[in-house]
Amino acid sequence: MNSTSRAQDRELSALIAEFATQDEDFARLWAEREVGVHGRGRKPLRHPVAGPITVDFEILLPLQDPELRLPVYRPAAEESRASLDRLCAR
Repeated sequence: MNSTSRAQDRELSALIAEFATQDEDFARLWAEREVGVHGRGRKPLRHPVAGPITVDFEILLPLQDPELRLPVYRPAAEESRASLDRLCAR
């Protein structure tokens, strides 16, 4: 595993912790660990203000309720992270 993967794992862990503190249902489902990854990939996007942004994504599914989907998007590169940071600062 490279350092980028470890950094993304830390970011995802922090995001999961944030969701778990804000939503009881999410916390319960996550604690049950009955979540599978349904899909993953990379998606190029073009934002009208920020320009090109590329994200890596995973679609998580609670195994007990396959109708629910939790998409997780992360910037694929530093340029995309910087563009997203600029958008969030607006």
